[in-house]
Formats: sequence, C-alpha cells, structure tokens
Amino acid sequence: MLQKSLVTAYFQLPIIVLFWQDAGLSMFQIMILQAVFSISTVLLELPSGVFADIYGRKLSLILAAFFNTVGIGLYCLADTFTEILIAELFLAAFVALQSGADSAFLFDTLKSLGRTEEYPRQLGSIIFYSTIVLGLTNVIGGFIGEINLRWTLFACLPFVLSAFFVSLTLSEPSRSRSSGVFTLASHLDEIKQTLRNDPALLWIIVYAGVVLTFNQAGLWLYQPYFAITGIEVFWFGIIFASFQFVAAFAGKYYYFANEMMGDRMILIALLLVSTLASVLLGNLVFTFSFLFILLHQVVRGFFKIIFSQLINQRVASSVRASILSVQNLVGRILTALVMPFFGYYADIYSVEQTFTLIGIIGFASGLPILSQLRRHQVI
Repeated sequence: MLQKSLVTAYFQLPIIVLFWQDAGLSMFQIMILQAVFSISTVLLELPSGVFADIYGRKLSLILAAFFNTVGIGLYCLADTFTEILIAELFLAAFVALQSGADSAFLFDTLKSLGRTEEYPRQLGSIIFYSTIVLGLTNVIGGFIGEINLRWTLFACLPFVLSAFFVSLTLSEPSRSRSSGVFTLASHLDEIKQTLRNDPALLWIIVYAGVVLTFNQAGLWLYQPYFAITGIEVFWFGIIFASFQFVAAFAGKYYYFANEMMGDRMILIALLLVSTLASVLLGNLVFTFSFLFILLHQVVRGFFKIIFSQLINQRVASSVRASILSVQNLVGRILTALVMPFFGYYADIYSVEQTFTLIGIIGFASGLPILSQLRRHQVI
C-alpha cells in the first residue's frame, strides 16, 4: 500500500533523540514525552477504532494522514519541550487513526474478494515495502542529521503530504454489518460481548501488549547506547536502516516461518527473543553489540502479522477495527506506565543496566500470560 509507505517516511528517526537532547530535554523528559504520546493514543485508540467501523476505514486513513502532516509540520518549528509535546499529540492522533484501520481495511478487502487466506502474505508484503522505504529514509536522514538535525524533519514533509493525497484515492471495501438497528451503544455492546465471550481473545490482546511494550521499551535508548559504544552520528542512519530492513524481511517471510514453526512456537519465541536481546544489550557492550537490536526487529516484523491475524480470525467485521484498536490500546497503556520509570532509571543508573532490567521484567511479565494462552489452547 503506497499510503503506508509514504505516511511513515520518517527521516528523523535515527537522530530524533539527539534532536530532543539538543532542545534541552533530559532522558526523563524524553520518556515523559513518550508516555504522554502513549496516553494520548490510549485515549484516542478505541474511539478511533469505533470511528473506522462506523464511518469507514478510508476516512480514518485520510484523517490519519492529515494529522501526520500537521504533526510533522509543527515539529519542524518546535524548539521547546512544550512545542515538541504539541507536535507529538498530533502524531498520536495519526497513530490512533491509522492503527487498526489499515489492517482491517486490508482484511475486509481480501474478504470481499474471497481471498482471506492471503492475509498474512499480503500484510507481510505491505510491511516489507513500507519498512524498506523507512530504511532508505533512515540512511538519508543520518547523512542529513550530520549536517543539521532539524532538516531531517523538513525532509519528511513532501512524503507525508503525498500520503494524504494518496489516501483520498482509496476505495472503501464492502463489509458485513450486525443485524438490527445500529447505534453507538449497540456497537460498544458488541465489542464488550466479543471480548467477554472469548477469554482466549482477551489473553491474546494482553500478551500482544506485553510483547510490544518490552520489545520497544529500549527504542529511545538506542541512540545513547550507540554513543556509549563509540559509534559516530554519521552511522546512525545506516544502522537504523539495517533495523528497518531486518524488520521488513522478517515481515515479508513471516508466512514461511509460520509454515515451519506454527503460531504456537512463534508466540513463545516472540517473548524469548525480545527479552534475551535486551539482556544481551545490557551485559555485552562493545562496538558491534548494537547487532543484538536486530533480534528486536525480527520480533517487530512478526508482531503485527501474527496478532492481527489471530484477532481478525476471531472477530466479526463489524467490530474488527475496534478490537484491533483495543489490542493497540493495551500496548499503549503498558508503554505509558513503564517508559517514565525506565527513563528515570537510565538517568540515575545507566543505559546498559536499563536494558537488562527491561529484559528481566519483560520475561517475568510474559510467562504467566503464556500459561493462560496454553490453558485456553492458543499455544
């Protein structure tokens, strides 16, 4: 999907922490910034999913692209914590409107064509190409950032604006509606009944939240970690691009791994691989120890495909975007809770010790949930 590739053409990612620090933000403030971002998406996540189910996936994606463009535009001019925070709030609206709607849009399109069995492969391809684009922009962003950190944000504008116009050309897929008179109350009741009647679905959503939270908990520590290992800013873009490429290929060839391992083994491996990578980052620090982050990217590449597939298969089209938004909401809540703590810990102790802590807490949090998934015959 061209829209997906353009909407996240972010040149600033490899140097964004440096940009924040250049604006005078501490690691604690940076984590507060991300916590506020997560809380904002929490507040918007379910309403945006309901919006997509009621008014259409296309309109949700159009509004997402619009808020993304405004957010990046504000970022270009931001100089203080408050100004950066305002830009982040617009980007939070973008994330909330985009998440759930994009995968529901794809699944409903394939369902209308009688080709739902292609969903994992099609979503993998979309993730592949959009992440390759993101990787290329990361490489270029690293070079631009070496000259001027702010210019990386200006470089995003033509792409995110193009994503808005591409969104206008999308065709809304046909989808089923629940029988009876539709009201917002009836829609919310259908969501509640869907979750209440399927305990396994609830545990899948909670597990997805834990995996997402602890796999990305170290994201904003990557750049300080590079500095600790002696890597120059010039290489940040290339390294971040390698992360995108690994995630892209992991997503594209997820279906092959699924055929070899099955859902059960992949679900277990997501937790083990993610937390192991964090522990290794914290305890084996050398010039090339950033390569352990590639394990996080494999998890990232598999994550959306396996969890959206498991959820899509279990819920009706009428609440599909809403349930996917609930899954994202759980991850955002957990992220908002842990990020300030990890930021404070990194300021007081060290980035390396924080990675170790992320791995330990993540593993301890995921094990009981895996037990519940086994109890409900998901694994």
